[in-house]
Amino acid sequence: MMKKWIWHNEGELSYITLPEWEKKGVKALFSTRKGGVSKGPFSSLNVGLHVGDEEVYVLENRRKILNLLGAKLDNVVCCEQVHGDRIAVIGKDHKGCGAFSLKTALPGYDAMITNVSDIFLMAFYADCYSIYFFDPVKYVVGLAHSGWKGTALRIACKTVDKMADVFKSNPSDIEVFIGPGIKECCFKISPELAKQMKQEFDDFDNIITDKEGSIYWDLTETNRRLLVEYGIKPENIVICDLCTLCNENKFFSYRRDNGITGRMAAVIGLKE
Repeated sequence: MMKKWIWHNEGELSYITLPEWEKKGVKALFSTRKGGVSKGPFSSLNVGLHVGDEEVYVLENRRKILNLLGAKLDNVVCCEQVHGDRIAVIGKDHKGCGAFSLKTALPGYDAMITNVSDIFLMAFYADCYSIYFFDPVKYVVGLAHSGWKGTALRIACKTVDKMADVFKSNPSDIEVFIGPGIKECCFKISPELAKQMKQEFDDFDNIITDKEGSIYWDLTETNRRLLVEYGIKPENIVICDLCTLCNENKFFSYRRDNGITGRMAAVIGLKE
């Protein structure tokens, strides 16, 4: 069974890593809001270029995070993240896309996969879920952006599908890490959305619950069940139990901060 994620404090920086994957040749982390140079509502380690922060601060923050992995911004690839279900297959020619400018991010994609070493997939979060994938047999990694829309579209399963189609990955070999996100304790939804999602996931019990007149959706458990149903071994799925909305000192939260906030980064890449 894959061991749990690990929390690190290095100077002012706090972040999460996956030590078992590191041993197998994968560099991966999830950043927090601490240890950067951004100001105001983006204080301090904002890595999102699309939120209204100063570009020079964002790029400096991205470099700070990548330094923890011994990586360079030139080798980073970012996608647009439109809450869809398209998966990009990343090669050497994609290096630098979206790393320095929103204009060069891969348009229309919410997930990326690659088997090329020294390329770092990077995506940005403030309540949505980062889902990391690693196939230690075919030596392939992936990263998906899954908010409620991506979950409903089953982007996690579609990423597994793409790994199988392109790189011949077997789902039973793939290991998954589901990073921090807005948990059931805080993800309140409307009765209309609850009705839609109960129909969409009619065979999943207890992912949507009613507490004191409010309705909550457990996105983590929904994604976990989808992945297991799709052939990922339960023991190969590790989940971070931290809620981005609850932990204001650790994470940005779009919902808590009414949309004016920064973004954390998920990063994954194969060692050379």
